[in-house]
Amino acid sequence: MKYENVKSGILILLVALSVLLYYLLWTDQGGEFDAMDTSGSTMKQEALGDKKEVSEVIKPDEIYQHIDGQHYGTISKEEVDHILNRLKEFDYGNFRNISSTIPSIATFLEKQNNGLEIRFPGQVPFRIYKDILRIDQDNSFDFDTILFSYKDGNVYFLSKETGKVYETSINTTYIEQLNKLKENVYAEKTVYSTYFSYKPNDQYLIYLPNGKQEVNKYKYFTRQIESIRLSRALFEEPSIAQKEILTNWEEYTDDSGLLRIYKDTHIVSFFKPAGISNEMTQNHIINNSIELINERGGWINDYLYVGRDEDRKVTFRLYNTNGMPVFNLNTELSDIRLYWEDNKAKRLLTSNLIIINTTTPFDFSKETVSSGEDVLKYLKSNKKLKMEKLQKIVLGYDMQVDSQSIVSLQPTWFYQYDHKWYSLYSEGTGGSLDGLE
Repeated sequence: MKYENVKSGILILLVALSVLLYYLLWTDQGGEFDAMDTSGSTMKQEALGDKKEVSEVIKPDEIYQHIDGQHYGTISKEEVDHILNRLKEFDYGNFRNISSTIPSIATFLEKQNNGLEIRFPGQVPFRIYKDILRIDQDNSFDFDTILFSYKDGNVYFLSKETGKVYETSINTTYIEQLNKLKENVYAEKTVYSTYFSYKPNDQYLIYLPNGKQEVNKYKYFTRQIESIRLSRALFEEPSIAQKEILTNWEEYTDDSGLLRIYKDTHIVSFFKPAGISNEMTQNHIINNSIELINERGGWINDYLYVGRDEDRKVTFRLYNTNGMPVFNLNTELSDIRLYWEDNKAKRLLTSNLIIINTTTPFDFSKETVSSGEDVLKYLKSNKKLKMEKLQKIVLGYDMQVDSQSIVSLQPTWFYQYDHKWYSLYSEGTGGSLDGLE
């Protein structure tokens, strides 16, 4: 009997040692995973962050409720997700192009007093978003705003950039459910604030908050991704990439790619990542950009799709946990940029900094920033600006990185003017206006 007990004990010990050995071998790989290429040879590419669905990256960043002539707005991520989940439950009717009947999108939006307005940070191809909203119909147009009428259930997909407007409607049985989306405006701990509108031109209507805002400023610890891990994530055959250390950057090269990591700015530049050579539409380029980032290391911070341009550059921007966009206008450190040429991704620009524990910064404090009225007054006073070229004004964060790689997020007003972003002024000294350059 004792012999059997000893034998059983030895067996249990061996199993435990096997599990421990497996664990140590796995963790020693630094989170790598094996992938098989088409030739059957094994290549190792590093997983740096999470893979994300299209619906997690292409999302609205502003919600406005127009009720009885008042505007209520929020950037709460939780409220955005709540509303999107409800909209997926509706049945949508046929789409009609009514652009010719709406000469001014800004005026059309300005007249809304009983509706739900959902704004996206960039132009979104309908063919991508129809699957997210579970719409069966297929149409080829872009939009940046969706407007729901609480009165009759009409739905408008609008593009302020192109002037296009497409109309549909939800089944009347869903109108009561749609109107329930107003309820959070009147909740005791509402995430909505009151806004006023400003129309600089016939295309754009800008909403700005009433009164001064109290916003947190943050400091975060970061972790730099080692250059060897970046090479494993980005090269198809990282084992053949040659490393060279220069004064201002580290460099990896193989027969087709060049990876450069800049030491001072934390910018990562990867030239000629693998792309898809078939003819691609704009929605294919956006989809493939998301897929490429998923395959080449993943998403190391929280980014949203914010647009593409005529040069086929697709941009994703960092957003803070409170829903505010993060800018670094000097080096664009807060963006991921993918450049496409001849239907192939030719260049990837990103950062090698991972913000540690975004929900718990090591330092934060409240700061009062200027009101929307003061911001608008300040812009109008600048004689260098032509207000009709103004497109957006947003409260965001200016991202700075010190020599210890600590990230500071300072609340700052930004404005988009003639398709380019500018910082309005520094908010660091009691909200004083420092002037435009």
